[in-house]
Amino acid sequence: MKRLSRTTKYMIFICAALVLFNLAFGFMMTRASAEAMREQINARMLDISNTAASMLDGDDLAKITVDDLGSPEYQRVFTTLSYFQNNMQLAYIYCIMQVDEKEFVFGVDPTIEDPGEFGSPIVYTDALYNASKGKAGVDQIPYEDGWGEFYSSYSPVFDSEGNVAGIVAADFDAEWYQEQIKHLARITGRFSVLAILVSIVLTVIIASHFRKNFMNLFGKMNELSLGIETLVHEVMPEAETDNYTSLASVESRKGIRDEVELMGEKINVMQERLAGYIDVIRSSAYVDGLTGLNNRTSYGEYIQILDKKIRDKTDLTFSVVVFDINQLKIINDNYGHEMGDKLIVDISEVIRKIFDGHRIYRIGGDEFVCILSESDPSARIQKLKGLIDIKNLESPVLHDPSVEIGVSIGGASYDPETDKVYTDVFNKADAAMYADKRLFYETHEDRRKKRR
Repeated sequence: MKRLSRTTKYMIFICAALVLFNLAFGFMMTRASAEAMREQINARMLDISNTAASMLDGDDLAKITVDDLGSPEYQRVFTTLSYFQNNMQLAYIYCIMQVDEKEFVFGVDPTIEDPGEFGSPIVYTDALYNASKGKAGVDQIPYEDGWGEFYSSYSPVFDSEGNVAGIVAADFDAEWYQEQIKHLARITGRFSVLAILVSIVLTVIIASHFRKNFMNLFGKMNELSLGIETLVHEVMPEAETDNYTSLASVESRKGIRDEVELMGEKINVMQERLAGYIDVIRSSAYVDGLTGLNNRTSYGEYIQILDKKIRDKTDLTFSVVVFDINQLKIINDNYGHEMGDKLIVDISEVIRKIFDGHRIYRIGGDEFVCILSESDPSARIQKLKGLIDIKNLESPVLHDPSVEIGVSIGGASYDPETDKVYTDVFNKADAAMYADKRLFYETHEDRRKKRR
């Protein structure tokens, strides 16, 4: 039997490696893509309910009873929720009221056809219960009620005392939610199957007709490259592909002449490219789409890290600063949500400028948190207030001197003697922020109350 040439052995080895690589990559990409898509959908759901909750007046909501249907307070809540019901891609949005520790009922429901009756019971979920404790969340498994099967996001609405006055729930059809994830899995699965089939076909061709079909191998590899770039475009439409993994591109960049060496380098380039896209997909789930800051998902994971360090009695120095934009609801109502979003972006840039180098998160519609690796944030807080004052003088957002923008700020430092979990530090900072907010409305016209 004639011995195989070294080149033939190399090609067979490369094709076998390619098949194994496609199998491993298909499995890894399917899992990573599905998880990233789930996190992105959850973040979008929370953005909607958090924004709606931030636009509601908690003092109004807390006063509403079944006898107040049609009252000014009821109508203001109804109008705000109707905007989201009519303009956002969701099934339903409504307010929930808590009547017992784990018992909840419908509040204001702007649904035109078959709305939830005020006071009728709501299906209990863990995410809903967490929202009643002040922590927004999304259902991890669907639930079913008389209107269908849904995943829902829940965001607390706080009154002027910082208490939970009610909960905004945004329902998303479970079939739609699951279809978004399955769609991406199908794309990844089809690509993986195609890549494996191509690899098997190539192996057979190379084993029997190595020299005759070697150039065909190059062509198939370029088809595989196109499949990778197509997949990337499906996952990240904004990505620039520019034929980065093509054989000609690899050869021109590397100066390779030997065909076997070219094939090996081609596989290395594809592996690097794919590993980079997996990292990009993963990281996109941790960035707030509006401001570019870290989002609530990133915030929650870092809190877990801090809590573990606190439990392990690690030598820690950190402080927490909480920010809340004043009068955002007035600006949204009077100038439109685009102007409100512009204000959020402008304020986030000021926060980024003062607290650069530290962990900054947008955790709600107009709420931000910064976790500093230093013990005293007071100097930075004062500097931030100074910049906000300058912005008010320049009126860069509204050009309306009658509306003064304010950012309520509260800071607190970690004390290992008294603080047993991260939330202890956050609550101190949050209380200081609400005290600052009350001071703001003592010295400025509170347009929220004027509208009652």
